[in-house]
Amino acid sequence: MENAAVDEKRLGDVVEHFYRAFLAADREALATFVAPEAAWIVRLDTVLSGAHRGPEGISVLRRQIDELTAGTWRPLREDSFDIATSPWHGVIMDRFLAERGERRLDSHEAIIAAVEEGRVTRLFHYLHDPAAFVAFWSP
Repeated sequence: MENAAVDEKRLGDVVEHFYRAFLAADREALATFVAPEAAWIVRLDTVLSGAHRGPEGISVLRRQIDELTAGTWRPLREDSFDIATSPWHGVIMDRFLAERGERRLDSHEAIIAAVEEGRVTRLFHYLHDPAAFVAFWSP
């Protein structure tokens, strides 16, 4: 099946609903906006690295983030994110803060989301400072 371009407004809405569901750790909403075959790829060598598959895998990633940071992981502000769109992708840009023992995270990140048939199918994670991300999320 050939992928067709998506209306950018609709794509942006899907990506925003996905992001808000992820932040809220809302498994039901994630199941609505994430395709069963979706994969979120987290690069580098950290406790979060790997391919997190489907709504359940992405929900497990979110719970893992909460557990590892004792619930301190959060965006800078509720409204600190931006979403840029094209006919093919939505890009979520935000700044995240967290504490993990003595470690502190202050990370500018981008999450690229591919959307097909109204659902997120692939997510790629990009970092402003990969070394700081690895230092924070290393075992």
